[in-house]
Amino acid sequence: MAWIEAKKRADGGTSCTVRWRLGGTRGGRPQNETFGAGSDAQNAARADGFKRMVEAAGSRWPEGWVKGEGFVRVHNGEPAKETEARRFEDLGLEYVGQIVACSPGQRKRYKSQVRVLSDVEVRGPAGMYRPFGGLVGAVAEDDVKAWLIGWDRSMKTKATYHGLLTGVFTYALERNLVTQIPTLRTAPKKRQIKQSQSDLRFLTESEFAIAARAAGDDGDLLRVAAGTGVRYGEVTALWVSDVDLKHKTIRINKAWKREGDDGAQEVPGWLRKMLRPKHVMSGHYLGNPKTPKSRRTIEISDKLAAILGRCVEGRAADDFVFVRRNDAPLHQSDFYLRVWMPLMKAIAEKGIASFRFHDLRHTHVAWLIAGGAPLPHIQARLGHESITTTIDTYGHLLPLGDGLISYIVDTALDGNEIQARPSMRLIAGGKTETESARPASSAAPGEALYP
Repeated sequence: MAWIEAKKRADGGTSCTVRWRLGGTRGGRPQNETFGAGSDAQNAARADGFKRMVEAAGSRWPEGWVKGEGFVRVHNGEPAKETEARRFEDLGLEYVGQIVACSPGQRKRYKSQVRVLSDVEVRGPAGMYRPFGGLVGAVAEDDVKAWLIGWDRSMKTKATYHGLLTGVFTYALERNLVTQIPTLRTAPKKRQIKQSQSDLRFLTESEFAIAARAAGDDGDLLRVAAGTGVRYGEVTALWVSDVDLKHKTIRINKAWKREGDDGAQEVPGWLRKMLRPKHVMSGHYLGNPKTPKSRRTIEISDKLAAILGRCVEGRAADDFVFVRRNDAPLHQSDFYLRVWMPLMKAIAEKGIASFRFHDLRHTHVAWLIAGGAPLPHIQARLGHESITTTIDTYGHLLPLGDGLISYIVDTALDGNEIQARPSMRLIAGGKTETESARPASSAAPGEALYP
């Protein structure tokens, strides 16, 4: 076990010396490393980080560390010295700064998450401490576990931060600042994440109708969102030119994005030359949608076409479809205060539980599944990169098909040959019938189609 001795120098500063016995045994040779080049606080922090590295290495010198010099790595055959061990926060910010595929808003958010991690305090064997508050090389797997267990956040949030941690430590490993990645065996399991999440909120048809009426002039925005499944940042970025009433489609090719540090933006070239002062919104900018597949064309129904027709009538091609009363774009915080909070209060008085704007997207999917829409079509409509995302999120809404399963089992038990039925419907009472048994026009609403 290592310990730290602090000693006042003649110049009034304090040096900190880490002492231990090699291998942690009484007969092990005494070892020491002194930190005295920085401020008192820096020396203490570096000594503490080095002590933890020594203990993690089994009371031995950390691999790659040279006494009196720090970590040393080989570069082009020549020894290149790291002047000092790096603090987690400093290295984390450096890592985020060099990520290529990262929007300004994402980069700003990642930097904020690095700072949050460096300040997180949890309980360890010796009491409360900050697992990521010191040197990156001092973090061990036990520290990651203590953080996962002790941090009071949802498992989904922890999984997000865990991914960032892994990125930072991978970056550190590539620079010989650590000898292993302490997060590799601690990643939260998908089932843990799903179990910790609350159930998705779906509005019934009647609940939505009441909410849309209660929203008054803003009800059309809710109807378009629930009728298409588009995100808030997408529907409020729609221009009149994105609405094709002739072919009954809308085109999602841009979305509101958060600015990065110092107002940094990443506007695609094709869009930049089209922007005007009326397209400016505080703290945000118009950029690419969330993912490549989020750039999509969505078919709209007759009722949605009628609603959007009223919204775009007499408007310029580059006007926003949905705006505030002064024709300014819909800022999310303004919309929340002006529209959403009063709406939630109004529906609560009618006995309807509150919901988020994003729940309109979930509701859209629930309606499509109830009507028998195929999952691949729903995936394309939502702009999911993978069908797995669609299934993982909404698969539990699919009908179980118990009636069809019972039919198959009974067929086998009767000694009859089981044959695939290309168009089998489940009807009331758990019975089944083929599509050819009746005209398609006689299908009852909400019946589930089993291919």
